Amino acid sequence: MQKIYYCWIGFIVLLLSNLQVSSQNPKGRIVSAKGDNIYSNTTLICKALGLDEMVKPGMKVGILVNSDFEIRGAYANPDVTLAVVKMIIDAGAKEVVALQHIKQEYWERSSLYEEHREVLKKVRSIEQNNFPSVYDSLFFVKMDSFPGAANLKNLEIVKEVFDVDLFINIPIAKHHATTILTNAMKNLMGLNTRSFNVTFHLNGPKRNDPDFLAICIAEMGLIRKPDLIVSDATEVIVTNGPSGPGEMVKPMAVVASNDPVAIDAYCSGLIGFEPERVLTIQKGYDLGLGEMDLEKVKIEEIVQ
Repeated sequence: MQKIYYCWIGFIVLLLSNLQVSSQNPKGRIVSAKGDNIYSNTTLICKALGLDEMVKPGMKVGILVNSDFEIRGAYANPDVTLAVVKMIIDAGAKEVVALQHIKQEYWERSSLYEEHREVLKKVRSIEQNNFPSVYDSLFFVKMDSFPGAANLKNLEIVKEVFDVDLFINIPIAKHHATTILTNAMKNLMGLNTRSFNVTFHLNGPKRNDPDFLAICIAEMGLIRKPDLIVSDATEVIVTNGPSGPGEMVKPMAVVASNDPVAIDAYCSGLIGFEPERVLTIQKGYDLGLGEMDLEKVKIEEIVQ
């Protein structure tokens, strides 16, 4: 009974979330900023997309950060995350919840850590969702399936993604050995237990089937589409991903969008990948999650 209840709760949250995004932001919009001041540029693009207006006083805001790697270029720059968190708190949010655990050393990698100590006191991290996370009924919910996601079976997903008022996805655009790119869409796997994510690799027609893996990743966007995506494309690995070390490129860009397909296509080009080779982009477009033709997307590029 609990499985069915959470399934329909998730579906209702999805509908409300999509309505909220469409009412506050133009469809298929990307704002990027290039330059050395990563913190300032992140604030700039988030303001351009209205993050400070999305956040209402008393809200609980969920963030999903690609933070759990050791090599520079494999984790989202903490200055990006700090800028997002500071803007959320300044806008009046009651609490920021890290839906996947963020270790203390991640914050300490930033030169801005000390001046953000008070802000970070308002960030609560779900320690139980720490790779490789294991199902715990207090923190995760089981669902047999989810409406529209034909290939996702026996889901185990962190509960609070359905409880937050606003959901911000903070990935890093980098190489992945199986999917070529990991960015907005693939980062949503961070909401899941390890055992559920393994099914993406094993339940297809063959082990690590690229097509099946891509459609599973894309279908995650049906469960809870982020209200905003803020991608780090500053210094990133383009080989030996996702953990590195690998060859680095430095576009020095931060990119924000409400469209997971468009931002993945855009960031692919930024770091030297061909979007048409990234299957998750095609699958996300096929599911109606966003636009893959960047000529149809409003793109604003700022260089500082």
